[in-house]
Amino acid sequence: MKEDKFYIQKLYELLKLNNIDIEVLKNNNVYLLGGSILRLFMGLPLDTDLDFYFETEENYKNVIRYLDDNFDFQYDVGTFRSYKCNSNEVQLINKFQPIDEFIGNFDFTIIKSYFSFKEEKFVFHKRFFDDIKNKKLVYDTDNSPGPLSSMRRADKFKKLGFEVDDESFKKLYEDVGTTDGEIELDLLKGMCKKKSWLRDEEVYPIAPNIDVFVNWLMDIQHHKYFDKFNYYLTGGFISWPEKTKDVDIIITKRDGQQTTLKELEELMVDMFDSAYDNHKFFLDTFYMRTPQWIADYPRDREVLKSVERKQLFITITKYEDTEIVCKYRRYGLLNCAYTGSFTLRGTKPSVLVDRWIDLNSNYTRWVDLRKIIKYYENNNKRNIEDFKEKFQEYSGY
Repeated sequence: MKEDKFYIQKLYELLKLNNIDIEVLKNNNVYLLGGSILRLFMGLPLDTDLDFYFETEENYKNVIRYLDDNFDFQYDVGTFRSYKCNSNEVQLINKFQPIDEFIGNFDFTIIKSYFSFKEEKFVFHKRFFDDIKNKKLVYDTDNSPGPLSSMRRADKFKKLGFEVDDESFKKLYEDVGTTDGEIELDLLKGMCKKKSWLRDEEVYPIAPNIDVFVNWLMDIQHHKYFDKFNYYLTGGFISWPEKTKDVDIIITKRDGQQTTLKELEELMVDMFDSAYDNHKFFLDTFYMRTPQWIADYPRDREVLKSVERKQLFITITKYEDTEIVCKYRRYGLLNCAYTGSFTLRGTKPSVLVDRWIDLNSNYTRWVDLRKIIKYYENNNKRNIEDFKEKFQEYSGY
C-alpha cells in the first residue's frame, strides 16, 4: 500500500540515523513490535524502545553477534537482551514462537501489530486504526501476563490520551475475579501510580471516592487500637475530593488513654494495609500529639510564629527518613520528631507556611473522623455533594 510505504520510509530513516543495518534485519527475518508501531502511526516521535522479535534461535544469535560488534550491550534479563543504539534502546525478544501466536498474547488491541522487515509489511489487529482514532484502550486477550499487569500498563497509554472502554473494564474485573458491579468499574477508571512509604514496590491505587472511603471507615473503626486515638480528615479529600489521589489522616492523642509507640506503629500499618489491600485507595497517616492546623490562624508569619507549638510529630516509613532536620528518634517504622506544628520534620522555610501566606491556599478545616462515622452509620446517602455540604468548611482567613 502507498500509505504503508510512507511509514516504512519513516521507520527506515530512524534506523539509519541510529546506524542500524536494515539488511541484517531483513536477512534474519526480524519483526518490530510494541509501542514504537503505535507511536509511528500516531505521528509521535519514535523516542522509545525498539522491540525486535525472532521466531528462531538462529536468527536471534545472528543479530546478537551483529549488535555486539557495533553497539553497546546494556543488560540481559533472560526473556530479552538490550542494546544502546545511539538515540534508541533496542531490545531483542527471544520467545521463538510463531509471530502471530506471540502477538495474540498481547493485552490491548493498539499494540497487537508488527512489522516484518523481510516482507516489508505491517500487520495490524482489525481494530487497530479505529481504536487509535477513538482513543480507546480495548482489552482483548485470553492469555496476557495478567489483568492486574494490564491495569498497571494502562497508565502508560492514558498519558497518550487513551481510556479503557467499558467492556474492557468488565472483562478485566472478570479476569481478576471481582464482580462488585459499577462501583468497582469506576474505581479502575481512577487508578494511578504512587510510591509507597511502607513498601519497596510502586503501588497502583484508585482515586478515592465517597464509597470506598466510607467502607474503609466502617472497617477500621473496629481495629483493636482505634479507640485509643483521635483522628482528623485533612488534605485534598476534604478540600477538593473530585481531584485528589489519596486520603490524609491526622492521628492525635486522646484524653484518658494510655498508649505505646508499638500500638501506634501497628495501627498505622494496619490503616494503610486496609485502605490499599482491601479498599484499593492510598492512605497517608501522620501523628501529631496535639491537633493544630495552620488554617485556623490568620495569614501572617508573625502570628503563626507566636502560636506554633513544638510537639511530637510522627511519620511512618519502611526506611529511615533522612530528610528530617530536627531532633528525632527512630522507633521501628516510626520517625518520631520534635518539631513545630507548621514546620513539619523541622524543614525551614516551611512549605505549609509559604502556601498559606504567599500562595493564598484555600484550606478546609479538619474533620473529626468519628463525626463522619456516626453520620454514615445512620445510613445517610453516599454522594460527594452531600459529603461536602455536611463536612466541608473552608477557613475564614
